[in-house]
Amino acid sequence: MYLAVSGTCYWCMEAVFSSLRGVSNVEQGFVASDDGRFVEAALFCIDESRIRLEEVICAHLATHACTANHSARDKYPSAIYPLDNSKIGQCQFAISLAAKAYSVPVITQAKRFIAFYPTPYAQQNYFWRQTDKPFSQNTILPKLKTLAIRFPTQIKPRVVQYLSASIGAMREKEKRQPALS
Repeated sequence: MYLAVSGTCYWCMEAVFSSLRGVSNVEQGFVASDDGRFVEAALFCIDESRIRLEEVICAHLATHACTANHSARDKYPSAIYPLDNSKIGQCQFAISLAAKAYSVPVITQAKRFIAFYPTPYAQQNYFWRQTDKPFSQNTILPKLKTLAIRFPTQIKPRVVQYLSASIGAMREKEKRQPALS
């Protein structure tokens, strides 16, 4: 099953979904639905024999502000777009199940997929090409850590290795800093 998702920047979503077992062919770009607007999104394939749709949706909700109607919501609508529009009901049901974990209403919707336009190749795989960049460290990495904590069995081995090394390096750096008096 192919899905597109929106809700935060495409660099973040691309890193999150490329980190999940059973998810492949992740691309960042712009998705359109019935309203005709193009919004930042990630498009990917789910191997439902390895990861359930509900798990993918739970990961999406956990890694963006799925309960907030913030000022950038027009640019980053919280939504799931199945490429097979007959799967909208299945996605709506999965969202409703995942929403039970939240104490406030989840605003994520299942929307009709109209089109997807990928960003240029040079922008694809942003996080894994430049993990040391400030945006990667300050914005994307916390989402990957959330993913690893909430869904430890669904993370690809290379992501586990990277996060382990990243946390180890952070601990070493803290040890070298002088104690505050």
